[in-house]
Order: sequence, then structure tokens, then C-alpha cells
Amino acid sequence: MAKCRVLLVEDEEILRASLSMFLKKNGFEVLEALDEEGAVASLKGGKFNLIITDLFLADGNGFGIMKYLQDYCHEAKCIVITGHASLDSAIRAIRKGAFDYLLKPFEFDELKTAIDRALQRQSEEKLIKKLDYNKIAKVYGLTKKETEIIKVIVSSGSSNADISESLSISKNTVKVHLRNIFKKMGVESKTALTTLLISGE
Repeated sequence: MAKCRVLLVEDEEILRASLSMFLKKNGFEVLEALDEEGAVASLKGGKFNLIITDLFLADGNGFGIMKYLQDYCHEAKCIVITGHASLDSAIRAIRKGAFDYLLKPFEFDELKTAIDRALQRQSEEKLIKKLDYNKIAKVYGLTKKETEIIKVIVSSGSSNADISESLSISKNTVKVHLRNIFKKMGVESKTALTTLLISGE
């Protein structure tokens, strides 16, 4: 089984060295970059499962890296680390596609937890792409509209309001469909529904 590849982008040499050592000890293949230019060059040269980047770099910031990930590396997960935190930067990072946001100084255990969560989500997304919705509809006796609602839930974990807007149906209609879906599939929540489908049970 191939090692998980991590691109570590950090311009503080001591921190970069310690993070790289920690990641390698935990079984990751690590490539280091000092700045945005080096990071993008590395991303163009190979595939990575995970990118860990400082938000503020010598030649710019991590937002340029996240923009590149959004455009060309959809499956990769990004964890932002920063010592210059603000609510605005955190919100902007999440909107730009960051999976998690850690404030310096942080414990290695915090980083490991964030990494585990990111890789778990990545694994789930790969399984979601393989789902056969026609087969699911037949197995559980779902209507066309119920199947459409499941697709929205599984792909984005949408709220009732998001489902309503996405499918151009009222929120009350969404609630009725969800009750029927949960009853047919033997689950009590959207999270349980998604877990059931990706577990293949």
C-alpha cells in the first residue's frame, strides 16, 4: 500500500523540520516547500493526499495554494496552520477549501487528529463517488425525488434549506421526503444515512 503523501509548506525552518520529522515518524511521505511558489511547483509535479500550509508565507500566503488546490487538486485535503489568527482569516480559509485550521502553537496530537479526520473524509469521498444510486433506489424502494435528495445529502451534507434550494422544493416537502427516506432505510439522521451507504451494509 502506497504511503500517504503530504506537502508541508512552512517558512519557519525549525518548525518545518519538527513537523516533517513528526509526519515521517507517523508513516507519511513528506515533501517540504518554503513558499507559495515552491508549493505550487510541487503540486504540479506530483499528487498529494494532504497539504499542510502556513497561512502567511515569505512570498505571499496560503490562499494562493488553496486556490490552486480548488482548481486542480480536488481530492487533496488542506490543513492551515497560522500564528496570526483572526476570525476573518479563518472564515476565508474555510471558504477557500481548507479542511481544518490550527493556531500556533499547537500540540502534535492536535495536528494528528486533524490529519486523521481529513484522511477519513477523503476516504469517504472516494466511496461516495462509487455509489450506484439506481441500485440504492431499488434496494430501499426510493422514489426518484427521494433518490435526488439522498444524492444532495451524501455529496455535501446539506441542510434542509440547501436541499430545498438545490431541488426547488419547499422545506416542508423536504421534511416529508426525509421522514419517508429515514423510515425506508431504517436510519434516524442524515449522518446515519451517509454512514449506511458508504459502509456498504
